[in-house]
Amino acid sequence: MFESKHILVAVADPGAKPSPAVSRALELALKTGARVTLFHSLYSPYVAGEQFYSPLDLQRDVETAVNARKSQLQRLARPLAAVGIAVHLRVRWDYPVHESIVREVLREKVDLLVIDSHRHGAAARMVLGNSDWQLIRLCPCPLLLVKMRDRYQRPRVVASIDPLHVHGKPAALDARLLATAAAIAETFGGRLHVAHFYMLAMPFATGFMVEPLPLPPEVAEQHSADVHAAFDALVGPYRLGPRQTHLRTGLPIDELPDLAQELDASIVVMGAVSRSGLRRLFIGSTAESVIDRLKCDVLIVKPEGFKTPVPRRAISRPVVFPPL
Repeated sequence: MFESKHILVAVADPGAKPSPAVSRALELALKTGARVTLFHSLYSPYVAGEQFYSPLDLQRDVETAVNARKSQLQRLARPLAAVGIAVHLRVRWDYPVHESIVREVLREKVDLLVIDSHRHGAAARMVLGNSDWQLIRLCPCPLLLVKMRDRYQRPRVVASIDPLHVHGKPAALDARLLATAAAIAETFGGRLHVAHFYMLAMPFATGFMVEPLPLPPEVAEQHSADVHAAFDALVGPYRLGPRQTHLRTGLPIDELPDLAQELDASIVVMGAVSRSGLRRLFIGSTAESVIDRLKCDVLIVKPEGFKTPVPRRAISRPVVFPPL
């Protein structure tokens, strides 16, 4: 069964209509018994940096803004409290938003972060200006990006694995992805699917004009055999039928969204890993490329022992008030 003790929902706009993320947290908490915290981060550099503010006036205005957001969160919390879920509210004056969320995850020992995910263009992804892209890179706990409003009714859960680790994934991460996806499927009475997409081996000539060279048939056959063997070794313990395993040639950015749509999947479970020392820039790049095209929820899982570079304390000390 899928286990969670503390779910944090990062609410971008507490004054908006109830979000899919809040509804999904309610659904998960009912199944797992987890407590839920609704979290909102706000900050105004104009207020914080205004030299004409007296300390008392600054404290008063910040407190007024924080309490207004808490009142809005209280409205969102009512459906959860009504069904017996332990729900807490937290508003922090902190910046930037994605780092504030990660600090709350670390501070409260959260084991699942849930956010609404909206479609973004290539430019937004390139400049890394969106909180969800940053959280894919920096959040140390599993991150559920909610894109569907429908409930998990016997969901099809797709685990996207990389058995030969050609994309830099540590071997243990695939086992973690499979175990997580299987637990979600079991918890909601759904069906587990496992997918891997790979490119056929093809050497290239070096020099000014790069051209593919013919590949001996036996080399291509051996590469394909190695992929199948590694895939079967990972999937074997789950005793899945042929319709639940999907080993295909192609790029994940093209094939995974198509498969998810073909299966009418409710959630895709995939990993995010660091491919270089510049962790902030390169972690989760495959996930980022795929996520825009997926119409279902996406659960991003990091390798065991991932350390976020986000400092536990903000550079400028935030003003914090106790929860309601």
